[in-house]
Amino acid sequence: MATYAATTMETWAISNQAREALVRSELFRDLGAEQLQEVAALVEEIELQPDEQMIAEGDAAKYLYIVIEGRGVAQLDMYRGWLSLGLIGPNDVAGWSSLMNSQVYPAAVKALTPMRIARIEAKGLTLLMNLDSSIGYPVTRRLANVFCRQYHAALEAFKTSS
Repeated sequence: MATYAATTMETWAISNQAREALVRSELFRDLGAEQLQEVAALVEEIELQPDEQMIAEGDAAKYLYIVIEGRGVAQLDMYRGWLSLGLIGPNDVAGWSSLMNSQVYPAAVKALTPMRIARIEAKGLTLLMNLDSSIGYPVTRRLANVFCRQYHAALEAFKTSS
C-alpha cells in the first residue's frame, strides 16, 4: 500500500475516512496518491440508516460504492424469499457491475447498521479510467478479482440454500 505525505493528505476533497476507504479498497489499492485524488474528486459521501437500500436489484447500474463505515448485506430476490450473498463492511466495494457496462444491478444491498458510503458515478470513473491508463488498467485488473470472488461467493450461497 502506498504511503502519503501529510501535505498530500491535506489537499483531498473528501473526508479522511473516505480517503482511507479508497486507499484500502481492493479496487483502488494499486493507485498512487495523484491517481487516488482524481478518483476522490468524483466521490459523493452519503449516509444510510438500517434497512435503507444502497442498491436495489434491477435498478440502473449508475454508481460504484465503497463502504466507509457500517455494515450491509448483499441479497438476491428469489422465489422463496431473499438469499443473502454476504456481508459488506468498511473498504468493501458494491455496485461493481456499474463498471462492466451493466444495464442493471444484479442484486440488492441494504444497510444493516448506519452506514457512510463513498458513491462514485460510474460514467465519470469510466471516463477517467479510459483517459488515464495508470488508473484504468489497475482498476480493471482489481475489478476482475472482485467480480470473480463475489461470483464464487454467490454460487456458494446459492448451493447451500438449495
